[in-house]
Amino acid sequence: MTADSPSSTHTATEAPLDLDSTYFVAFEMAHEALRRGLGTASRLNVTQYRVLTKLLQATKPLRQGDLGEVLGLKPNVVTQAVDVLEREGLVTRTTGTADGRTRFLQATEAGAQHVAAVNQALVDSLYTNFPTENPTYRTILEAAVAAGAQIEPPLHRGKAQKFPASRALVSVELIRQETERVLKEATGASFNECRIVQRLSETGQPERVGVLAEALMMSPVNAARATERLVQRGWAQRLKSPRDKKAVYVALTDEGVYQANVINATVNELGQNKLWANLTPDQRQAIEKVGHVVVADLNARKQAKEQADLAALTPVK
Repeated sequence: MTADSPSSTHTATEAPLDLDSTYFVAFEMAHEALRRGLGTASRLNVTQYRVLTKLLQATKPLRQGDLGEVLGLKPNVVTQAVDVLEREGLVTRTTGTADGRTRFLQATEAGAQHVAAVNQALVDSLYTNFPTENPTYRTILEAAVAAGAQIEPPLHRGKAQKFPASRALVSVELIRQETERVLKEATGASFNECRIVQRLSETGQPERVGVLAEALMMSPVNAARATERLVQRGWAQRLKSPRDKKAVYVALTDEGVYQANVINATVNELGQNKLWANLTPDQRQAIEKVGHVVVADLNARKQAKEQADLAALTPVK
């Protein structure tokens, strides 16, 4: 089986998909790193860059209407993106000879150079933000990028193979948007709220908000706001410690436990249909590993730094 022909069937020998909180930690790290990489090398947003990369994959000028269908974007969204790309000199838009209402789009040489520069920035950002000194971790990251690049197949694979990070950026953005949308429809809760419920379900015990934020690599402010909304929903309750009056804990209520089951089932079904079906077995294994490996490495680094700081302490004179 090749990377271009992933299996879309879930065989009886494969373990059922179980995307836990470590997957989302790694996913959010990748999402942020890729968006940061795009921001450092381009003024385009993800949608505009997605349009450009898709045009770069075409072997001939593409009808603007056909491009919208391929990308699943509304005509006005495509028009707005193309307007920006044309002003930047990254694409050309010509009128059809047979029908003056038809517009044909084609990436320019400047567009190709721009994608090459952005792709390198994406790679640099990923390697800066992920622990890759260890060759094993590097291999997992590279396999995960290749896996992400499979989510949205290129128009012509031969022209797209050298820009997997760009395709991974698009894939991660699409998966992130779809995950938010599906979780909102299933539970009414935000992405961050669902992540906290998932983590509390995994630990099975009350947790301090700060500990939750640290485990999920979420900002303390965002974690506190999400927790407050969960309490208002009746999915979580606050608990206080008789030994430490400043310590406030949060735990799931019975309704929260129920919603955790809904969230886990929704996430796994989404991953199975939108992610797993597009990947080879090796790529699936890489995705499964990346969360646990990255989180374990980052935790080990943090502990090592804390020990080094303790060892450097000196008496106060």
